[in-house]
Amino acid sequence: MDYKKSAGLILEYMGGEKNITNFEHCSTRLRFNVVDKSKVNTDALKKVEGVMGLVINAQIQIIIGNNVIEVYDEIMKIYTPTKEIENIVGEKKKVTTLILEYIVGIFQPLVPAMAGAGVLKSLLILFSTMKILDTTSDIYKILMSISDATFYFLPLMVAITTATKLNTNKLVALVAGAVYLFPSNIALLSKGEVVLFGLNVKNISYVSQVFPPILIVLFLGILEKYLNKISPKAIRVFFVPMVSLMIAVPIGYLFLGPLGFTMGEYLTVVILFLYEKLGFIGVAILAGILPFMIAAGMHKALSPYAISSLSKLGIETLYLPASLAHNMSQSGACFAVAVRAKDKQLKSAALSAGISALMGITEPALYGVTLLHKRVLYGVVASCVLAGGVIGFFGLKALVPVGPGLANLTMFLDPNDSKNIIYGIIGFGLSLVLSFIFTILLWKEEKKSI
Repeated sequence: MDYKKSAGLILEYMGGEKNITNFEHCSTRLRFNVVDKSKVNTDALKKVEGVMGLVINAQIQIIIGNNVIEVYDEIMKIYTPTKEIENIVGEKKKVTTLILEYIVGIFQPLVPAMAGAGVLKSLLILFSTMKILDTTSDIYKILMSISDATFYFLPLMVAITTATKLNTNKLVALVAGAVYLFPSNIALLSKGEVVLFGLNVKNISYVSQVFPPILIVLFLGILEKYLNKISPKAIRVFFVPMVSLMIAVPIGYLFLGPLGFTMGEYLTVVILFLYEKLGFIGVAILAGILPFMIAAGMHKALSPYAISSLSKLGIETLYLPASLAHNMSQSGACFAVAVRAKDKQLKSAALSAGISALMGITEPALYGVTLLHKRVLYGVVASCVLAGGVIGFFGLKALVPVGPGLANLTMFLDPNDSKNIIYGIIGFGLSLVLSFIFTILLWKEEKKSI
């Protein structure tokens, strides 16, 4: 694949640099926010080498698969963000579209750091269980602190991603987030006697929180834009950050921080309530609809819940367990197609996509095989529902925010529950086998799109 050529064509068919307001990538997709969607040549984009499909909702998402980083790097060599974008009035967006856009923009960049630190922690637990590493050794403590620090300072990362999404000063936002984690301030709050402007400040721990920094940085960004307009240019460099922080930090302590904390509490409580009421059926249903949610890009709306649950409780019992059933079902179905299909190109694509899904990356399988063959989709959904039900019945708990796959099964290694990893392995194998069998039985040589 010619990454440079594909990058140039993608940028051209996206309507050029001036049509792009934000550009990033996840594990398999290039994600664009644009000024005018009508300027995007979707038909031409689909024909670019390396492009597996498009998803258009809050963003223009171009599915690339395992080569996404290489294509992204090539685009960044020729793409120059311009301030002119701020003065361009684009299409009006629905409130729900804007909310989803901001959710993706804030939470998606957090995943690599959290996943890397989380998987490392699970491996350390595995090594200590196998007596390879001593938990009292210095190397164990240092490496374990990587994961602990990632979640402890999560508000700082959220502050940066929020500021990036809002196009406000990232370092000023970082300072605002750091104030709430400052040791002397934590000690001060713990006394329960802090008063600002005659109002009592609630003693809230902002460690590992995600919603308080979002609200605080949002307010900070509004202040910054207003102050930039009224501040004399000669003193703007220090005046705007100073006044913004002087106003935003106390307001954060009094109102925005407690509000964000309550939002996180309620979100977790609601999801856990639904999980307790629906039980294993909830996991089965979610697993069954995940292919369609991922195809529409709607699965990212579950990221706030998953990250909030992991940061507060240390476990997640719905989305990631359902993802295990889905990912392995996609893999098993692709392996079945590789066995049954007569078309050599399809066999090769299915085998490659199956291996990718086995490692937790399902877009190549979803867009390259499953959504192009309805019988494969039937097999995947049936497997997702059945395997998801079994996984939910076992009460499988995920401890790391990463797409479940063979390489990171240790994400289910719970030091407080030795059976959890066994349940994860059972769910892994069951999903793989069921989808393989269903697809083998349902397969017919056809290439009709659904």
